[in-house]
Formats: sequence, structure tokens, C-alpha cells
Amino acid sequence: MIFKGRVSNDGDGMMIATRGMLATVKQIETHTTNIAHFGLPGYQRKEAVVTSFVEHLGANAVDEVVSTEIGRIRKSNNPLDFALRHPGYFQHMNTSGSIELTRDGRMKLDKDGNLLSLAGHKILSDGGSPIQFTFIPKNPDRDITVSADGEIKVFHVKTQQMVNMGRIGVVSQTGTIADKVDIRQGHVEDSNVYLQQEFTRVVPLRRQFEANRQIFITQSDVLSRTIQELGRPQ
Repeated sequence: MIFKGRVSNDGDGMMIATRGMLATVKQIETHTTNIAHFGLPGYQRKEAVVTSFVEHLGANAVDEVVSTEIGRIRKSNNPLDFALRHPGYFQHMNTSGSIELTRDGRMKLDKDGNLLSLAGHKILSDGGSPIQFTFIPKNPDRDITVSADGEIKVFHVKTQQMVNMGRIGVVSQTGTIADKVDIRQGHVEDSNVYLQQEFTRVVPLRRQFEANRQIFITQSDVLSRTIQELGRPQ
């Protein structure tokens, strides 16, 4: 997005170069955001998409799409860590009552048996209600099992039986029940950000910014000289 050659004597060249710089900055911000969230489990990288007429729209011509590529799944050995092996999202209810979607499957139990995200938000079942254990297992590492389809069972010491505690809900990006559910208990999905790729894509963007900056400076100098010439007595 270097707009060299589209300049004019009425200052349009400066405006076009400015819009080019703003669009480039927004793309760079997308990559720096990805880099900053590299270590966040379940984070999905954003990709900048440049639409038409950048010279007229500037930063407004840059949009973002979310990459649904599955991140690397690694073993954590925590029975309340869950990774999704197919596209989809866990649901949790924030403090305002709104439903949020996430691929970060790191969870915990509170003293009342509520299954929560690490931020303390209630995890929802496939029926849309918060999941609450009727009792707290003494040994979560051994007593809690979650099947690939999300069914939670907990060993009850007194009855010596596995008790069903519900099913973890997994939905699509639109909030509908996911077609395929494959949950791995005791695993975490890392972000799908590749640092080398992000840094590599920033390099040409910085060059584009610098090129448009030079165009802006050149046009600014031309305009300044023109104004000075016009201000001189004839």
C-alpha cells in the first residue's frame, strides 16, 4: 500500500499517504496483538484483511478475521484442563450475565462445586445452564473423568459409583451446538500464533509505512515551498 505516483498539487498526495500510514499501522497492530497473546492458551490469531479503496478509507479499509486453525495441544495432567480438538468454543457466563465463548479450557472448582473458568466465570453445560457438582471430590486427579463428548463423571466414595455431573457445552461461533465435539481432558490448547510468521509479516508493513511517510514529507515540503512562493511580493 504505497501510494507513490498518486500525488497532486492540491495536497491530495499528503492525504493519501496519511491514509496509507493509518492503514499500515492498523495492520501492524493486528500482528503485535497476536504476538502479545502468543502465550495465552486458546487464543486465536487475528488476520488483517485489506478491502478496496484504501487510499480513500485509510484505517477503515482494514478489517480483521479470526483464524480457526487448531493450536498445539499439550498435556498438562490437570484434570480440569480441557482442550478442543475440533473447531468450537466453551461457554462461560461473565459477572454481567452475558455469555462469552472461549477455547481456553482451563477450569477450576469453587467451594460450592461450581465449575469455573480461571477468571471465575461459570462454565455452561450443553443445555445452557451453569455446571455445579453436587459434591466436591477429595482427589480430583483420580475421581473426575470427562469423556470426549464432554460428559462429566465423579467418583462418589460412599456409594463407590461414578456420578454424572452434566456435560460441558461446546458451541460454534454462532452459538449453536457444535457438530463435532472431541474434548481432551488433562490437556491445554496453546495459541495458534506462530511468532516467526508474525514478525516476518511486520517487516514489509514497516517498509510500507516508511515509504508513505517519505511521500508525506516530500509533499509537505513541496506544499510549504509553494506557499512561501505565493507569499512573496511580485
